[in-house]
Amino acid sequence: MRQLRSQMPPEKKSALDRQMTRCFLESPVYQACEQLLCFVSLPQEPDTAEILRHALHDGKCVGVPRCIGDHRMVFHKLDPTLTLEKQLNPGTYGVREPQSHLQVLIPEKDTYTLCLVPGLAFDRCGGRLGYGGGYYDRFLATYPWLLKIGYTPSQFILEHIPTESTDQMLDGIANEFPLEVWNGK
Repeated sequence: MRQLRSQMPPEKKSALDRQMTRCFLESPVYQACEQLLCFVSLPQEPDTAEILRHALHDGKCVGVPRCIGDHRMVFHKLDPTLTLEKQLNPGTYGVREPQSHLQVLIPEKDTYTLCLVPGLAFDRCGGRLGYGGGYYDRFLATYPWLLKIGYTPSQFILEHIPTESTDQMLDGIANEFPLEVWNGK
C-alpha cells in the first residue's frame, strides 16, 4: 500500500485530492457535524488542508492531533483567526502537529463530532490498516460515540482488512465518491 501510494503521479493525486475534498465537504455528515477531528496529512496521504480551512471558515470547532508519548494522542483546537501554518509545527514521525499551547479538545457525548481517520487501506466492514502505532485505535476506544470516517482514495479500499481485538472499527469511508456511512450514526 505504501508503494502504491508513492507511485501515484502528482497530477493524478492533486485531481483526486480536489475531488475527495469536494465530496467530503458536500456530505451531509460533514455539514451536520459540530466538531471535526481531522488528521494533518503527510505528502503521500490525501490532502486535508482544504478541509481544515473550510471547516474553520464554516465555524466548526476543529481539532488536529498531537502525539503525547506512550503511543497516545490528543486533539488540539485550531484558532480560526490564524492560518494553519502559524498553528502547526513539525512533530512526531514528521507529521505536522498543533502547537502545544493550543487548547486540548475533549469530545463531548452530546456534541456531534466527526473524526476523519487516516490509514494505508480500508474495507467496507470498518476495517483499517493503519501505520502500526495504534494512536488512533487508543484514541477512538476512549470516545466510542464519535462518527469515525476513514479518508482514502477508492483504490485503497480492499475486500478485507485483517483486524485485531484492539482495532477500532470505522463507521464509513470518504473518498472521491459520495461518503458511505454504514453504522447508522
